[in-house]
Amino acid sequence: MQRLLVAAFALLVLSSAAPRAADEASLVDVRPGTLPILLTAPHGGSAEVPGVEPRTIDGRSKPGWTFVITTDLGTDVITEAIAGEIEKITGKKPYVVIARFDRRFIDANRRPQIAYDGAAAKPVYDHYHRVIRGFVDEIRSRHGQGLLIDVHGQSKMRNAMVRGTLNGRTITHLLARSGAQAMTGPDGLFGQLETQGFVVFPANGVAIGGTSEDPGFKGGHTVARYGSHRPDGIDAVQLEIGADLRRRDELHSTGQRVGRAVAAFHAAHLSPPKR
Repeated sequence: MQRLLVAAFALLVLSSAAPRAADEASLVDVRPGTLPILLTAPHGGSAEVPGVEPRTIDGRSKPGWTFVITTDLGTDVITEAIAGEIEKITGKKPYVVIARFDRRFIDANRRPQIAYDGAAAKPVYDHYHRVIRGFVDEIRSRHGQGLLIDVHGQSKMRNAMVRGTLNGRTITHLLARSGAQAMTGPDGLFGQLETQGFVVFPANGVAIGGTSEDPGFKGGHTVARYGSHRPDGIDAVQLEIGADLRRRDELHSTGQRVGRAVAAFHAAHLSPPKR
């Protein structure tokens, strides 16, 4: 009996000491939608990933492989507010994918080679992108066209909304269908952001293309992977929100104003024509 108790105690100690497997569902907030709009937020989370150590820069110095571990504070809250405002205006829901895990453990907006360390992180990273892939496919199937907005934060232009489309490549379909006005015109996405009182960069008077977008914010892994320059993609924009617009007392207001801009863009460029 005593041996059994000792063995049971040893098993309990070992099981409690062993790292828990990460629960992908709890670390990625997934919300199906009914509109051809997909909001993603890879860098606003704060949760630790069970069994996963913080990422290190060891061996990560290849050209183009930027290594960052800081959180884009408030972008998760802003994304939720954007979604809520869109639903309030349209009566329909956008698709939403929000990473709840901290960027120290997994960077969902990087290619796998730099996004995480160790096998334990891979299922969470894969789950995040598997959901996005599924939503993009669903939007293409149901609506034929759509817009992915990847929400980020930046501190270089603290009061500005910065556009990232790989200088127009990730919005190939939108530009072919409606021209630059669909992005920078009065009823375009960034035209409407300006209407909502935001400073935008590049300025809406600057032609899309060339090297007009800031090289640090022109678009990362998500828009490059799912943008409409790919045969299985949709139009995609990286939205970099300035630090002053992400102050705690500004989060909901910022999100609501962005939501109004997105809803207006949807009405002008994504809604089916009225019969």
